Amino acid sequence: MEKSVTVVSGKGGTGKSFITCNTAVVLAGAGFKTLVVDADTTMASVEIMYGISPQKTLQSLVAGEARPEEIVYEGPNGVLVVPAGAKLRRRVRPSELDAAISSILELVSPDFLLIDAPAGLDADVVTAVMMTEYHMIVCNPEVTSLADAYKVKTALSGKSRYLGAVLNRVGRMELSKFRVTGLIGPILAAVPTDDRVRESINSGVPYVLKYPDTVVTRQIFRLASTLAGVDLYPKKEGRSFFSFFKRRGESE
Repeated sequence: MEKSVTVVSGKGGTGKSFITCNTAVVLAGAGFKTLVVDADTTMASVEIMYGISPQKTLQSLVAGEARPEEIVYEGPNGVLVVPAGAKLRRRVRPSELDAAISSILELVSPDFLLIDAPAGLDADVVTAVMMTEYHMIVCNPEVTSLADAYKVKTALSGKSRYLGAVLNRVGRMELSKFRVTGLIGPILAAVPTDDRVRESINSGVPYVLKYPDTVVTRQIFRLASTLAGVDLYPKKEGRSFFSFFKRRGESE
């Protein structure tokens, strides 16, 4: 595996799942075998982001009602998806989450693993973070969100390696960039506010596919390039949108 990353946030509503799902689509489109695991069994949203209606989910696996191969779905651009299940059956214990994800990784062996963790600092968040080599935080550029992100960053110190933070819904900054960096470390991407984000979520089509020529998409490519360690960029296919992503320097 080239890189495994847990995506966390201080509180819900920061856009963590949006960032996770779109970044994974870019990595998958560049030819990397990319797996997204929705570890948020109480507020699952990855399947909604990808327009998937799964019959069996992570909750099914934990309940002994499915095998690992039955809960891995192919999403947009070839990204592999393990949905948590939008309908909550019961709270999944950290030990169950660990065992379930481990069994999936034995099956899939991805190049990149992105775990979309629950918001906050419950035990299942810590479990997810400890299962990956890295973690990163998604937060909004406002005082309360940054304070929560700082708490999460501090609490998770030593659990895995910290990559940095993604600032989402960036408008007029309330704090200077210097002060933000001092609180939450390196800024991996600064994704601006865009009303079309809601449209892409409602349609089940990832934003980077639906709206390729925007600042939001460029910032997500920046994040994906940082994770991959190579420069990724979109290659146009067809007339209307970019559906395939390449690594800089590859032959056309």
